[in-house]
Amino acid sequence: MGKFLVKFPCKPYVRRFLEINYGDIDNLNNNKSVDISKDKALYSEFQQKLKLNKSLRYDIRYSNLALDRYSEEINIKISQDDFYRYGWELSKTDIVYLNSLFESRCKLLMYTVVGSHVAIGLTLSSSIDYFQDKYLFPEDVWPKESIYKDCQRNLDLTKNFISHNISEFIDKIMLVKLSANRTISHKARKVYESNNI
Repeated sequence: MGKFLVKFPCKPYVRRFLEINYGDIDNLNNNKSVDISKDKALYSEFQQKLKLNKSLRYDIRYSNLALDRYSEEINIKISQDDFYRYGWELSKTDIVYLNSLFESRCKLLMYTVVGSHVAIGLTLSSSIDYFQDKYLFPEDVWPKESIYKDCQRNLDLTKNFISHNISEFIDKIMLVKLSANRTISHKARKVYESNNI
């Protein structure tokens, strides 16, 4: 069965996220299309938004200005069966919805990486630099200033809070390993975990 393509407008960092996760990794900068069908939950959500003919009924919510923020475009592969069964077009409302879905996944990755590096003592700026370099989101794809502002708005940057959570997580891993090696007993592990010493 052949693959059909659905044009999907998106932000540059969403396009990069889709290319890395669902595209040809050997041809990262020249991906023309991505195949999200291996991610069953995401693909099911995408299928539900496909239409045989564009319905303009709910598109009044989003003017043409709303789609101007999506400066990139990528093709998403669908099967021939999906093409004839569900359709090949997305309404503006569905484009905005799917973009928010992809953006939330992308931002969760960013918050996790940046937050963990801030917790171990790096500055927010150097944590963002690390994220951009390591996770292939250069300045032209996702500007540092944009990430910085997003982190200030949405990421709890209280080092004590983040450090405490990471410390608890590391302690839990150590206690499990020490208990598995029988360095400490299972009972002692439970006592240490509950802090009832």
